[in-house]
Amino acid sequence: MDSYAVAAVDESVWIARAKAGDQAAFEAIFQLYERQIYGFIYRMMGNAEDANDLTQDCFIRAYKALSQTNDDLNISAWLHRIASNACLDVLRRRQRIRWLPWESHKHEHLLHGRPLDEPESNALRSETQMTVQQVISQMSPRNRMALILREYEGMSCEEIGQIMGLSRSAVKSVLFRGREEFRRIYLAVEDQSAT
Repeated sequence: MDSYAVAAVDESVWIARAKAGDQAAFEAIFQLYERQIYGFIYRMMGNAEDANDLTQDCFIRAYKALSQTNDDLNISAWLHRIASNACLDVLRRRQRIRWLPWESHKHEHLLHGRPLDEPESNALRSETQMTVQQVISQMSPRNRMALILREYEGMSCEEIGQIMGLSRSAVKSVLFRGREEFRRIYLAVEDQSAT
């Protein structure tokens, strides 16, 4: 049995135990998905305070609702759907979006990479991340969510469809429009910084 199959078996055991009320099993699920959900929410919301609050909210909602889920639950897609709904609720309430530049040195422990020890590379990467974050902040929430799930989270069209409540073909359409919107805004941002 390969490591993916072992992980899937272990995950399904943790889910079954958590559904039965085992708090330690839910803690294992939390530990497995916390960084991924935090990263997704941070990219959607643009700041650490919202990301921390909404990540906690997401897992509280998940804990309360887990016992009512199906046995064939795709936990990753389910958690991302809870997180995306929480983000959209906040964004709708605010009617505008605040974005702060990504500060990798503050959040590296919550995501999967490590900062490079090369100052030039760090400066270029930081500038690129700020530009991308600026572009993403100007995108429509629906297109932004689809691109973040695809490009940052590496999800398939089927998984994105489960999270966003869309068919596979609708996801492809949203991704296409999202990439077009990203290109258009990126070119405008680059033109602005060139002047």
